[in-house]
Amino acid sequence: MEKPYVTRGHIVEELRRLGLGEGDVIQVHSSLSSFGYVEGGADAVVDALLELVGPEGTVMVPTFNHHRARVFDIRETPSVNGAVTEALRRRPEAKRSLHPTHPYAAIGKDAEELTSEHLELRTFDIRSPLGKLARRGGYVVLLGVGMNVNTAAHVGETMAEVPCLGFRKLPCWVRLPDTGRIVRAWSVLWRGGPCRIEWEPLEERMRNRGLIRDGRIGGAEVHVMRAMDVVRTAYEMAREPEFCPTCPARPVQRWEDLWPGKS
Repeated sequence: MEKPYVTRGHIVEELRRLGLGEGDVIQVHSSLSSFGYVEGGADAVVDALLELVGPEGTVMVPTFNHHRARVFDIRETPSVNGAVTEALRRRPEAKRSLHPTHPYAAIGKDAEELTSEHLELRTFDIRSPLGKLARRGGYVVLLGVGMNVNTAAHVGETMAEVPCLGFRKLPCWVRLPDTGRIVRAWSVLWRGGPCRIEWEPLEERMRNRGLIRDGRIGGAEVHVMRAMDVVRTAYEMAREPEFCPTCPARPVQRWEDLWPGKS
């Protein structure tokens, strides 16, 4: 079958139809292949996003490595979150947060402020890049991916102090960009069992409240929502008895239990 043909203009037009525009601050999760054929590839998607928000807005993406880097280097460690995130990260104007496993990269007016001060915080702290974006009224944009990658939920879980995440319990190493010195850093030790909130229950509650807007670009389903709506809904659910208070899931004892051979 012939792949859908997508241009930069198609991306901008549909996202504007979904209510996004000049001056917005957006966190984008994406799958390049889901669009079909994109004229200009991943860089065209980045260009479209920057055109959408204009000089007063900011585009942020996850550039995680999920503890697959033995020593995180803010300039060299690649993103494992897809071609669009790596294309944005590699641009000279991009700013990136210093975090051993879950750094973010951003371009735009608020990029430097959003990506600052991540190293000493819990991975998904309300003061982390994603937490800051939510507090600024920013949006989560899912391009060809579903709610299962919507990390804003983890900010709400962190605020609720869920017992299944080991906050700052995973030892890591980071190369300091100013001196090149390698220092110990800490990340989150992930849950060793299924989560009762993620992802269908969270999406269902948000949809019942009319908090998600849907569209399509080429072959990619598109979902837009306020980041703070995700945070608040996850926090609310985490405090309800049928979810976190009675859930048996606890942090894994070792990261290797989740990522064999990737420590």
